[in-house]
Amino acid sequence: MKERNFFSWLFVPIFIINIFIIFPLSGYAAEITLKLGHVTPNGSHHDIAAKKLSELLLAKTGGRVEIKVFGNAQFGSPPEHWAQIKSGAIDLFCFDLGGISMVENKPKNFNVTKAAFIFDGQEGWMKFLKSDLFKKMMGKTEKNHGIKYAAYLGRSGIMGISTTNKRVVVPEDLKGQKIRVPGEPIFVSNYKGWGATPTPVHPKDIYTSLKTGLVDGLNMYFEQLYTQKWYEIQKYFTMLDWNQSGVGCWMNGKKWESLPDDVKEAFAKSAEETSRYIGEYIDSTTKKATEVLTKAGVEIIHPDLAPWKTIAKKVAMEHEGKMWEKGQFDKVKATQ
Repeated sequence: MKERNFFSWLFVPIFIINIFIIFPLSGYAAEITLKLGHVTPNGSHHDIAAKKLSELLLAKTGGRVEIKVFGNAQFGSPPEHWAQIKSGAIDLFCFDLGGISMVENKPKNFNVTKAAFIFDGQEGWMKFLKSDLFKKMMGKTEKNHGIKYAAYLGRSGIMGISTTNKRVVVPEDLKGQKIRVPGEPIFVSNYKGWGATPTPVHPKDIYTSLKTGLVDGLNMYFEQLYTQKWYEIQKYFTMLDWNQSGVGCWMNGKKWESLPDDVKEAFAKSAEETSRYIGEYIDSTTKKATEVLTKAGVEIIHPDLAPWKTIAKKVAMEHEGKMWEKGQFDKVKATQ
């Protein structure tokens, strides 16, 4: 009996060790924890990209590196995020790539990337991102502000115009239409050139603004009409695809330099996989949106882009040498 008890007690610690091997402690802390902020709502493709990056990096580093995601403007406005990245208060910031112009020293050449139709679709956009011109532009800002362009996390969707009561096929159809447009000066100029009345509305107030008629339509990505359920009010979408962009990710420069080489490599690989994942997400969501919106009675319009492009080029040339340095428009075009 004593002999049996001895072996029973001997088995207990071995059993406990095996349990911990199979089911590791859930509260085990990572060696490196990074704080990532973004300003878009939960469930946006920026949010999905940030969380996918976190998931992949945790796996590729065997749990050594954890990214904690704080979305929906928990750290404040975009300028407040930029300030915190530079100071090191937060480690990572995910934002629309062209938004780097907010901290870019004059001349703010990244503003030109927001000019309508400057890129020949996604193919032209990707060629620009791989160009020496892009590296030079981004490198200048990195050096001036102590930040690191850490990753490209995936493309954005198809940007166009949704409206409630009016089909928009040619620019003249926008006359008298109050369109909610982001506050980017070049965006506002484009819509004024196309004949609309650009109207500022805070993102959280968009649905109410549509419901009450404060605005007639939105500048937006096609899939948002579906994901945000704005199709319950908006009944037309004009597929312009006039702006190409994607999710950029920046890190505090000193924090980046402090990371071991294998972590930097794992970060780069995680970002590449995230970019592919977001591309697939955009494609699948666009397909689903087309099905749902068509069933809901939304008319999806594919206009002749020629008149839109003519006005957009004129608007861009009015800003040449003012919002960006003279000749920058043609330099970006030449990368494609």
